[in-house]
Amino acid sequence: MYRINEGMFDLPEGWRDRTVNVIASDNSPTQMALTITRDDRAWGVSFPEYLEDQMKRVSNALEGFELLGRREFHLSGLPAHEMEGRWMRSNTPVHMLSTIIDTGERALIFTASTDGQMSPGQKFEMRRIVESFRVMPG
Repeated sequence: MYRINEGMFDLPEGWRDRTVNVIASDNSPTQMALTITRDDRAWGVSFPEYLEDQMKRVSNALEGFELLGRREFHLSGLPAHEMEGRWMRSNTPVHMLSTIIDTGERALIFTASTDGQMSPGQKFEMRRIVESFRVMPG
């Protein structure tokens, strides 16, 4: 069974969740968004190898990308890695916190972003929201 907020489907074997969820604030001048994506790791690729590949992809895909920091921690009992960075989108600076969780053969990616610069309070709150995530059993 696959669950979404509104209900669930009975899917056949071999179907994978490839959804992208976008959750956004509507009460601030610079909208804060939290995007949730899922990614399959290639067979035999370790989580550290996957992270390094993702860093290269992000650096190549985002105009003027600058890595501001990285940290490792556990989220819902699983290895997790946060990257903080900024880049330019249509002449507008974007600030992001991207957390990648190792769920086994897949990665679950939470990316908090906003135009401009996140304040320390916004970063604290986005980290609190992401760190409140709990993996649901099978």
